[in-house]
Amino acid sequence: TNQRRYAITSAIAATGVPALVMSKGHRIEEIPEVPLVVSDKVEEIKKTKEAVAVLKKLKAWSDIEKVYSSKRIRAGKGKMRNRRRIQRRGPLVIYNQDNGITRAFRNIPGVTLISVDRLNLLKIAPGGHVGRFCIWTESAFKRLDGIYGTWRKESTEKNGYNLPMHKMAS
Repeated sequence: TNQRRYAITSAIAATGVPALVMSKGHRIEEIPEVPLVVSDKVEEIKKTKEAVAVLKKLKAWSDIEKVYSSKRIRAGKGKMRNRRRIQRRGPLVIYNQDNGITRAFRNIPGVTLISVDRLNLLKIAPGGHVGRFCIWTESAFKRLDGIYGTWRKESTEKNGYNLPMHKMAS
């Protein structure tokens, strides 16, 4: 459990390093900041058209256009095993409360949605490669300190867990 928490906190930290996110292949040149934190009003979006408008306004749509252009047929035997088409991963949207956000974003290819309560290592770092482009809602970003704690303060939701100290300074 401790090792998994260490891995998840390291993967979350890597989503805030622009060089790692760009090396993963995400188009984040025009994005104002990394990690990208948006207001909680995004959680109330219910229509996909509104979600697309939000992504275009945040300049994150170029990453989804890359997903559209990457749709292709899988190499190998997977085609016969009902795994015919593959595409690359787009941004990961992390929310605190689902007030329609999952329905709005689920039909956009490449976009993955995940609650901050159920952060999954394979969603944050698919294939074991850290540096996925994450879009956080404000309340989800604030909850991270409560879930994982800080260097000085213990976690309030996980028993006796502190953030691991970094081995290197960047």
